[in-house]
Amino acid sequence: MMRLVTTSIARCTWSALCMLNAAGVVFSADRLDVDAQVLQAQQQRVTAMRRASAATISIFGLDGGGGGSGVIVSPDGYALTNYHVSSACGDHMRCGLNDGRMYDAVIVGIDATGDVSLIRLLGRDDFPTAPLADSSQVRVGQWCFAAGNPFVLATNLQPSVSLGIVSGVNRYQYPAGTLLEYADCIQTDAAINPGNSGGPLFNLQGQVIGINGRCSFEKRSRINVGVGYAISSNQVKYFMGVLRSGRLVDHATMGATVSTDSTGRIVVSNILSSSDAYRRGLRYGDEVLELADREVRTTNMFKNILGTLPRDWRVPLVIRRNRETRTLLVRLDGVHSEKELLDLVSGEMPAGHPTPEQRKERPGDTPESPDNQPSRESAADPAAPEADTLPPELRHLIPNTKLAQSMLESR
Repeated sequence: MMRLVTTSIARCTWSALCMLNAAGVVFSADRLDVDAQVLQAQQQRVTAMRRASAATISIFGLDGGGGGSGVIVSPDGYALTNYHVSSACGDHMRCGLNDGRMYDAVIVGIDATGDVSLIRLLGRDDFPTAPLADSSQVRVGQWCFAAGNPFVLATNLQPSVSLGIVSGVNRYQYPAGTLLEYADCIQTDAAINPGNSGGPLFNLQGQVIGINGRCSFEKRSRINVGVGYAISSNQVKYFMGVLRSGRLVDHATMGATVSTDSTGRIVVSNILSSSDAYRRGLRYGDEVLELADREVRTTNMFKNILGTLPRDWRVPLVIRRNRETRTLLVRLDGVHSEKELLDLVSGEMPAGHPTPEQRKERPGDTPESPDNQPSRESAADPAAPEADTLPPELRHLIPNTKLAQSMLESR
C-alpha cells in the first residue's frame, strides 16, 4: 500500500514538473530559471492591474453603509456604476480611490432598465481614468480581470482584483419585472461577489470591456460559483450621451416580436400598427436578416441587439419578403412610457431622497421656510466636525453637502 502511495506521489510530482517546464520554467542544480517572456507577461499584467485599480472606486452612502464599486471614465470625474448600487445611496454618495482619499459624488444620469448609472466625483479635474474598449471584439477564452470592493473588504479603499477568462458572450439575462435587463452581456468566471456590483471588467490591456452587475450564486448562499455577468462597454457607449445630459433614459422596443419558423428563419410574428416599424413597411411574416448593422441568426440575438439600444434611435432593419431584400430605417419606441419609468424608479429610491420628477422641478421651487422644515445643514449631526476645522489632510473624510447640493441644483 505504501509503495502504491509513493508511486502516485512521484507521478504527480513529475506531471507538475512537466507542466512548469512547458510554461517556461527551467530547473537547474542551484536555481530556478523562468523564461524571460513569462516574466515580461507577468510584469505587463501587474502594470495593467495597477493602472486599472487607480480608476476603480468604492461607493458608499453618506452613512458609510451600502457598498458597491465603479470606474472613472473621464478626468473631470464622470464614473460608471450599477443603478442598483446608486439607487441605494440616493443623489449624494461618497467614493473612495485606491490612494485612500474620499470624494463626494452626485448622480448625473440613470439607465434603470439597463442597470447603469453615471455619477460624477467632485473636487478634481485630473482623476485617473480607464478607457472603454470595443466589446464587440471580446472573444470567449480571452483573459480578463474584475476590480472592485467585494464584501467591503477594501477598508483601505484599495480594490480587490480577480483574474479569469471570458466564459461567454451575447448572454441574455431576463429582467426583474421590466428593470435590470442584461442584454448581450459578457459572462466571466473571474470572481464577482456582492460588493463588486458596478465595478469594471477589464481586458489585459487595462481597458473596460464591461460593468459587472449580476452573478449566479449557489443556492441559499451568496458565494460566487464562477458565473458572473457584465454589461458590455458598447452598450454603455450607446447611452453615454443621454446619461451625461442628466436624463432618466429608457431602452428600445420595435413594437414587433419575432419567432423561428419551421425552416429556421427569424420572422415577424406580431407587430403593432401604431409602431414606426409598421409605418416604414414591416409586416407580419417578414424575415429579419439584420438589425442595427448586426446579423440576426436567432430570436435571442434579436432581443440581445434590441436590448442594448436607447429609445428614439433610428436604426437600419434589413428584411426579406418574397425573395426580395430591403432595408428599412426604423425609429425605436421606448419600453416604458415616461410616467411608468418615473413610477418604477421612484418606488426604488431610498426614503428621504427626491424622485427624478421632483429633481426636475427643484430649480423653480420656492425655498422652504425654516418654520416648515429644517434645512439639510440644521438636520446634520451636531456632533459631526466641520470640514474647515480639520487639518487639510483630513478634510476629505467629511461629506461636502453644500457642494453636492449646488451641483445637483445646477442640473
